[in-house]
Amino acid sequence: MYEQITSNKRKSWLLMSGFLLVYTVIAYALYLWVGPVGTFVVAAIAIGMVLASLFGGDDLAVALAGGKKVEKKEDAPELWRMVENLSITAGVPMPRLYISNDHSPNAFAAGRTPEQALICVNRGLLEVLDDQELYGVLAHEMAHIRNLDVRLMTYAAVLAGSIALIAQLLTYTLWFGGGNRNNSGGGNIIALVAVLLTIVLAPIAATIIQLSISRKREYVADASGAELTRYPQGLASALNQISGNMVATDRPEEAIAHMMIAPSLNAKGKASTLFATHPPTEERVALLTEMAGGINHKHDRPVGSYFKLPSA
Repeated sequence: MYEQITSNKRKSWLLMSGFLLVYTVIAYALYLWVGPVGTFVVAAIAIGMVLASLFGGDDLAVALAGGKKVEKKEDAPELWRMVENLSITAGVPMPRLYISNDHSPNAFAAGRTPEQALICVNRGLLEVLDDQELYGVLAHEMAHIRNLDVRLMTYAAVLAGSIALIAQLLTYTLWFGGGNRNNSGGGNIIALVAVLLTIVLAPIAATIIQLSISRKREYVADASGAELTRYPQGLASALNQISGNMVATDRPEEAIAHMMIAPSLNAKGKASTLFATHPPTEERVALLTEMAGGINHKHDRPVGSYFKLPSA
């Protein structure tokens, strides 16, 4: 566990460095195309997005997911109790709790530090999982918080989104005119080629940086979550239920897809390409079942059958 925490701290700095390198390439391409003003624009966006990821990435992530904060225990007593018990067991502060009305069964954790972390669960998760399965999912997310995975995932979500935004701005520049009037002939052609390459390659580079977050992160969170509950078959059953009940979502979750516990489906019913960071569900279930000594969990009544769900 401590090795994973140290690794995540190191990867957080490497992640920042990687994105700053991409920003530098974009700024230079803009400098060639529109002059110093392009460099200024990219610098301003880069600084703003870095600050956003450092101090508000968790709030941006939960906003994208459409999460509504559970203000007090009475609003969701069963869910609150589970998270509270797990936070005590994990030795971390009680995270902020959110519920999204999304019917896709999923959940994620976010936050720069355990002190300001949050857990967001979708309505769909409460509709298909029973108590033990939900407890396993929450333990998995609590493990992400304890292991500082959430810092790495939050940084990646916000910074990758900023690269996509800048690439879109470059596209608008090409469509609606631009170009450094001081350049002529070959200079302008070089600048145009640089901008075109940046538009195509920058988002790819951002995705590659996101995918550099090791799959081991999910395996460790699964194992750590099972350690917290001492019931690995609960999480194994939850992963099967989530996989079998996944529905398409129209929320703009592409930027936070890698933060979810399982691959979600977009509005077209396809899994996000960002989920190359997630190991196959079958492998995760097999490892958890092995931890449980081959014992399977018997699915019971879903939490949503008695838990007061948020209005749709």
